[in-house]
Amino acid sequence: MMKIGSVMGEIVWKSFKSHSNVKILVQAQEPMLKYCALTKGIIDSFLLAYGNNLPPLQSLEHVFVISLLGSITNLAAFAEGRALLAQQELVVELMKRMVLDQERWSFPHFRFIKRMVLTFAYNMSLEDPVAFVMLSEEKLVNSVLRCLSLHDPTDVVAVAVAIIYRLLSTAVQAGIPSPLPEKVRTMAVLVFVGNPSSFMVKLIKPERQAEISELKYTVVQLDAKHTAKKIRQQSAIVKQKKKLSRKEIKELGLYTLPHDTIKYRDAVKLHRMWCGYYSTLFPNDLCPDVNDAKYNTIVASLLKADYHGAKIHIVRSKQPSVVGMKGIVVLETKGTFKMISKDNKLRTIPKNDSQFEVFLHDKVVTLFGKHLNARPAERSVKKMKTFAFPDLVRK
Repeated sequence: MMKIGSVMGEIVWKSFKSHSNVKILVQAQEPMLKYCALTKGIIDSFLLAYGNNLPPLQSLEHVFVISLLGSITNLAAFAEGRALLAQQELVVELMKRMVLDQERWSFPHFRFIKRMVLTFAYNMSLEDPVAFVMLSEEKLVNSVLRCLSLHDPTDVVAVAVAIIYRLLSTAVQAGIPSPLPEKVRTMAVLVFVGNPSSFMVKLIKPERQAEISELKYTVVQLDAKHTAKKIRQQSAIVKQKKKLSRKEIKELGLYTLPHDTIKYRDAVKLHRMWCGYYSTLFPNDLCPDVNDAKYNTIVASLLKADYHGAKIHIVRSKQPSVVGMKGIVVLETKGTFKMISKDNKLRTIPKNDSQFEVFLHDKVVTLFGKHLNARPAERSVKKMKTFAFPDLVRK
């Protein structure tokens, strides 16, 4: 029978983890009230039967009570369930009794049930009426405060701190006079200032406190020695993080375009995208006159612009073989344009000592390559000291 009850308790516990389930269950008030009364009766009987000598953690009785306690703790985690439980005087009385009893349960054997009791109390304290009840019960407050003496594990202390913080906040917001702030201050002085060495001992798990005497006068090296092998490994990692050299980039072919894979029809799509970007440089889609106040600003924007996808025509160059050629720029470097022509051939055009015409719909922008002699990423953020003003020709 106890085994069946444990299984059923775990099923209810898990069902109360779902917010949607809780919303549905709280609407059935009569069954929920019966469940709360049953839970209180079983837990009361358990505490009355065993008192301070709780059964082993693996026993069916312990597991059964843990599952029941876990289910109402999960129910109290949601606002709807918390509101239902706060209205039940028997549930509030159960919470008060468990908080008072948990102080007598020894650690670490009953750590789990102790933490769950305090978690249930914290969830219930989120309802103001329950918080007011806890503030009015000095025994309850003292019982929670004694959990802060660090005889309990960290997770139990953390829940106790959350309860105290909640009660302090409620007292301040509601303007309720309470001795709680003074009690917290006094306990802090006793715990942290009284004896620093004993304070540090309490931070260690009880089962390992015997090791303190062995390590008391022992020098413990926290970091490993920097052996020659470790230094070599660290230097190797640093070397791996450095940037690639120009020679390595060239050998890897990172900025090299394969000649046979790029087609002119593919570059046309890039050109269409570029036209949308380049047209934003011309306000109101008009070419300014040389005497226009905005002329210098637009010229500066043109010299900083990105020309990947631009359709260009080489007007003049010191390399006669490229004069008159047209194509779409697919790669721009510091000193060259790599463009693809309609014959699907990739050509490299030097910027220096060359004059280009850039086509944008019905506009033709004449640019001198010497003013573009920088990498695109650097040119876009570089502050130009002097500008040469290329002509803007409308055809």
